[in-house]
Amino acid sequence: MSRPHGLTEKHIDNLAPARAGKRYDVPDGDMPNLFVRVGARQKTFVLLARFGRRKNSSRRGIGVYGMMSLDEARAKASAWNALIKRGLDPWEEEERRKEEEERREEEAELARRHTFASVMEDYITELPYRDRNKNVAEDIKAIRRDILDPARNPWVGEPMSKIRASQVTRLVKDIRDRPAPAVAHTTFRRFKTFFNWLMDPDRQLAYGLDPDNPRNPIRDIKAGVLGLRNVERLRVLHKNEVLAYCRAADGTPYPYGPFFKALLLTGVRKTELTGMRWSEIDWAEKLWTVPKERFKAGTTHLVPLSDPMIELLREVRDHLPEFHGDCVFSNTNGQLPASVGGKPMDAFRARVAAELAEIQPGVEMESFVMHDDRRVVRSNLAALKVPEVVIDTILGHGKKGMKRIYDQYRYLDETAEALALWASWLESLTAGSAQPCRSRAQA
Repeated sequence: MSRPHGLTEKHIDNLAPARAGKRYDVPDGDMPNLFVRVGARQKTFVLLARFGRRKNSSRRGIGVYGMMSLDEARAKASAWNALIKRGLDPWEEEERRKEEEERREEEAELARRHTFASVMEDYITELPYRDRNKNVAEDIKAIRRDILDPARNPWVGEPMSKIRASQVTRLVKDIRDRPAPAVAHTTFRRFKTFFNWLMDPDRQLAYGLDPDNPRNPIRDIKAGVLGLRNVERLRVLHKNEVLAYCRAADGTPYPYGPFFKALLLTGVRKTELTGMRWSEIDWAEKLWTVPKERFKAGTTHLVPLSDPMIELLREVRDHLPEFHGDCVFSNTNGQLPASVGGKPMDAFRARVAAELAEIQPGVEMESFVMHDDRRVVRSNLAALKVPEVVIDTILGHGKKGMKRIYDQYRYLDETAEALALWASWLESLTAGSAQPCRSRAQA
């Protein structure tokens, strides 16, 4: 029997339609197993073979002539024949390939949809619920300013899966070179925390990343490589600067003036004082209870209130409008704590500098930050011969080692005496009768 000739497009066009309800096959002599099945209405390319591990041959449609050319049919038949020789079913392989392509497309779409900015926004949403995070508002504000601002970060809209270490380090270096090395160091730490958060396998999967190949682009990068160092602040306001500070606080309207004065009188952290509530104050006992949610060590902190501090609070309370909310220091009628950084702090620094210029002409005021108040309090309490354990209690420094477990004494009487002594010294300073003593940390 002679081998059939190879089909041509013209040959296929001239094939007569089958009678109604009938079909006939015409083989392609150039491609094994390839046939044209001719029906009453259309002509279809089919492959006749034993598919997969099946014992009997069967026909599988490849495509409809007119929608598929002869060359395309031969190419597909050739690919199917190769799979059949390997014992594979072309249909099953095509389904598997389609599923794999769909999966890759879904992953690619997921990656495109989950940009760095969108993932960071999810991280920001979770920040308030993380353990021992007492600076949520500050952290979120800084992330939006230093990391999510498109004017500073050109890659905020890129897929999370495409973020590279060089992009992160370039952003940090740009902040460092403003120059703002302290901000750069803090920003780098925030990036570290963010990427560690992202390493959870469920998050990797949710954001279109590969949980089997976690990508933390800055995992092995140290701050020192970027020229970042922890700089220990040693700034302590000397006696005339403390006097200028007190005068400036007295001359600054509520809520900022009383806030800065209270910060110096109590020695607490800024975030602890900004969140102060009227409901936390026991007027009879002259005691303020800082809840564990707002205290760095995660425990309730008791702050004895000196007479000058009680007087300050009463003066604030007496001048507040009716129906003022629970927040002591607020510019939203007590509904929310006041924001005391940024412009309010800059304005206060300028006022302190102006006061110092009057007290000590020709002396330029060195810049200071709110946290320096705690160093002022700590240094001067030591100069006033207050025991170390009492000073640590006032500053809210947790006990170390076994003392943390066994020493549950709160030192309330001792801290009350120490804060009263400190407040008395401040009153003497503003009255002009404080002793000029350099041994008191240049107080």
